[in-house]
Amino acid sequence: MQSLRETRLLIDNAMNETATSRLYYASFYAVNALLVSNGYNPKTHSGAKSLFNKEFILAHKIDSKFSDFYSFIMAKRFEADYEDFVFIDEKNIENLYEQTQAFVNAILQLMNKA
Repeated sequence: MQSLRETRLLIDNAMNETATSRLYYASFYAVNALLVSNGYNPKTHSGAKSLFNKEFILAHKIDSKFSDFYSFIMAKRFEADYEDFVFIDEKNIENLYEQTQAFVNAILQLMNKA
């Protein structure tokens, strides 16, 4: 996905707070693709999150750990974009990057099953 490639460039250039925002958007775009491919059309970020949880997490179509991750990365994006004096170190951004890759890959696998 393009958002993950953009994120890698940001991380490699020590722009970790902006990278966090791109990680959220990579996750958001994956969730939206999953929802749209299943006939849903969320209008908001929170609507996408609610539908994802209802239709895929609660229905046991995807591991519940991904609900926790999606909530976490959404909160980190808000923090990175809107809070003052946010610092995300190299170790944390690499961990978030790996988690986002796992999240996106799990959604892609679910979409390929359909």
